[in-house]
This record gives sequence, C-alpha cells and structure tokens, in this order.
Amino acid sequence: MGTVAAQRITVSVLRRGQPLLRFRANWHCTTALDPAWDLRATGRHVSVGGGAPLDVDLRFRVPLDRMAAMSPLHIANRAENAVPFVCAAAPGIRYTADLPQIVADLG
Repeated sequence: MGTVAAQRITVSVLRRGQPLLRFRANWHCTTALDPAWDLRATGRHVSVGGGAPLDVDLRFRVPLDRMAAMSPLHIANRAENAVPFVCAAAPGIRYTADLPQIVADLG
C-alpha cells in the first residue's frame, strides 16, 4: 500500500458533448494491478469503432528484460525534437500549445 505501479492518462475529444475520439496512455511497472486493468506487456493498441471496427496490437521487438534500457528511446523523441524550439522561445513559462507541432527529425 502507498506505492504507484501504474498511471493512466486519457484525453477525449467531444462533439456535441459526446466522446468522438479518445487517446489513452497506460504507463505501468507491472500488469499485476488491483483492480486489474486491461494491459498488454509492451507496445501499442489501436481500437477503432464505427461501421468498420478495427483492433490492432503493435508490440516492441525487444525482450522484456531489455525493455528498461530501450524504453527511453520510445518516449523521449518528442521532448528531444522540441529542444531547438524551446531554446528559440522567449524567456518565461511555455506550454505545448505555444510551440509548433513537433515532428520527428529523421534526417
């Protein structure tokens, strides 16, 4: 008791007060949560409803025992690519909305 094993972040887009689109990020140290969450060991899960429903799982090709060493490569890209824009910004507190869209620099 008193420890955190996971966190869930949900962002919903509403249209006329009803959910239209939802993004959910689950960051977890273990899948043995109480109460249990529907979690995969690694990767991404995409679910699309509507007239042509789709359910896709994408898994990282990294063994679980190497995931801790590899996962920073998966999550730091946006912050790393934002460095030039943050350095060029005027002094003060900046929010994500104050910066241009950050896209991967694949060059």
